[in-house]
Amino acid sequence: MAVPAESLPTPERKTASTTDNTERDQSRAEELALAIAAKGGCVDSFEQLVTRFEGRLFAFLYKKTGNHHLAQDLLQSTFVTAYRKLHLYNPKYAFTTWIYTIASRLTINHFRRKQPVETEHADRAVETNPRSKLIASEKAMGIWSQVRELLPESQFTALWHFYGEERNLAETAGVMNKSVGSVKVLLHRARRRLAEVLSKGADF
Repeated sequence: MAVPAESLPTPERKTASTTDNTERDQSRAEELALAIAAKGGCVDSFEQLVTRFEGRLFAFLYKKTGNHHLAQDLLQSTFVTAYRKLHLYNPKYAFTTWIYTIASRLTINHFRRKQPVETEHADRAVETNPRSKLIASEKAMGIWSQVRELLPESQFTALWHFYGEERNLAETAGVMNKSVGSVKVLLHRARRRLAEVLSKGADF
């Protein structure tokens, strides 16, 4: 009996999926190569990294600050700081995680330097000012450092973007150049590993 045409496998979909994976792998390899070259002193490579990341970083900073001009200033400061500290970048870790960490710290420092709010607005500011949240994020950096030591790079990166940067699955997948399914697997494995460590009484 003939098999209905609609039940036949669709090689086009498989080919498209394979192509997507190849493109993601190529993108990751290109970013790593650019980061290593930039660390070695290649200005052109760093400029290419700026082009790749400036849109995503601006969106991240705008979400943190709610201010277009401030986000733009912090974006520029992030790239300046990253360029000055390229000698500290460890290619073992994703360049994405490294530069987003710089952006987060600069945002925290900005709000720390802000002048205290006027007394009559103090009570309301405790809940509405992002400064308190950002300081709390800084304290959490110590925990993230410990988590990084426990997890493989890919699991840590997925966990960082999903929880640390409050991205959804699709956004995390986009930043990591992976499929949503792959991100789900990484998050599951990371959570399971941390649960095992906590069950043994480890203190974070």
